Amino acid sequence: MTFGLRAALCLLCLLFAPLHAGAEGGARAAAAAGARVLVVTSAQSGAYAETAAALRAALGPAVAAPDIVTINWQELPGEFPPATRIIVTVGTQAAQAVAMRSPRQTVLHTLLPRETWQRLAAPRTPGRATAIFLDQPVARQLALIAEALPEWRRLALIASSRSEPLAAQLAAGAEARGWQLMLEYVASDRDLYPALQRVLGEPAVLVALPDSTVFNSYTIQNVLLTAYRHHSPVIGFSPAYVRAGALLALYSTPSQIGEQAAEAVRIVLDGGALPAPAAPRRFEIGINQNVARSLGIRLDPAEQIAARLARREREP
Repeated sequence: MTFGLRAALCLLCLLFAPLHAGAEGGARAAAAAGARVLVVTSAQSGAYAETAAALRAALGPAVAAPDIVTINWQELPGEFPPATRIIVTVGTQAAQAVAMRSPRQTVLHTLLPRETWQRLAAPRTPGRATAIFLDQPVARQLALIAEALPEWRRLALIASSRSEPLAAQLAAGAEARGWQLMLEYVASDRDLYPALQRVLGEPAVLVALPDSTVFNSYTIQNVLLTAYRHHSPVIGFSPAYVRAGALLALYSTPSQIGEQAAEAVRIVLDGGALPAPAAPRRFEIGINQNVARSLGIRLDPAEQIAARLARREREP
């Protein structure tokens, strides 16, 4: 192929690419106009795509495939289609984008922290919007520590103003169990290292909070390394924490949250009341056995610990 021909073909691609993209956007807009269930994602890959796929699969034969349309938050229409009965957001960006438009439809937010739900820009109409949080219930987190690490009686927490309510709940629960509590508040991640030195002056279980001011991609390695040097196990809130070096993590998978979301969607489509905001019902536990051996901690298999916690929650 000559250079001139290649250049001409490239030019044609550039000329027609916007038309192709526009056609795709138009097709999505047309599909969204007839959607009974409109799923708005923060991204089209990773946990967001997994949650949306699990939602669609769990709705199954109860909702026809053409009635469920998934779009990215950047593709949101100016007004939501009248045919839409419920909007499901997946992730923080999608939740914020939808809330700012104050839709008249029922809205279910998923895959976002409780703190984000509480700070959504638009006012929420009671009974019209709800959420399934990423955060695990405080009682479940404390039960995990008691179940997996019964000999540990010191709990360490570091929080900012964003996670202050959650830290206060964990602190109250720890004190009710008779545990010794070490709690520090920081204004930014610059204050993190001195706070770690104080709360880990003696070995303690450090609970990482879903607070990006304190625990983020820039700080997590230093947090885990500092805790390890102080012979202190860390409990994280995602599998990534376990892979990075946390002893334990308590989390719900995107599929579990998507399936729980589908239950709420079916209730709404059947004319029922929207469920109240809630934590995920199902959960998993991750264990880093290499860290456990290094710290001299013996742990039962993750599945056994999770099963015991779930059984306790079912007990009256």
